[in-house]
Amino acid sequence: MNTGRYSRLVLLLILLLCLLPLLAAWFSYHYWPPAGGKSAGELLPTQSFAAASRADWPGKQWVLVSQFQGRCEQACQQRLFTMRQIHLAQGEAAGRLRRVLLYSAAAPAVAEGFIQLAVATNRLPVRADGFYLIDPLGNQVLFYPDGLRPDKIIKEVQQLMKVNNGLG
Repeated sequence: MNTGRYSRLVLLLILLLCLLPLLAAWFSYHYWPPAGGKSAGELLPTQSFAAASRADWPGKQWVLVSQFQGRCEQACQQRLFTMRQIHLAQGEAAGRLRRVLLYSAAAPAVAEGFIQLAVATNRLPVRADGFYLIDPLGNQVLFYPDGLRPDKIIKEVQQLMKVNNGLG
């Protein structure tokens, strides 16, 4: 084998070795697509939460928000309990997280430890079958429907507050 042909073969092998990781990444992405994010809650579009514009809103803190409509039945009691557990499980970061209960008629008597805010019916959140996570800037972030396991929500909120340590 002559030296010119040998040199071209070595150059081609070096080029192939350099391209191999890129080709492997492309192949694995298209034929074994990565699983999406495994969020416990439903990611919401970034927009201001309607009740966050109030003067008595707990600003510059993360907020768990639920709404109260009439009597607090079993699902409502479970939601309030879950929100309490999420707050308590934050440990040191619990001071950066507040719990708010919005109502339009009569204030609930069952919500100790919650900031209770009366709002007009048109300013209540769209969904009442769970609770919202609102960032310190007043934007809605996640919605957690009733029935989710609290340990998954706790882990997700802990991670979110850890990553966003300077915010709130």
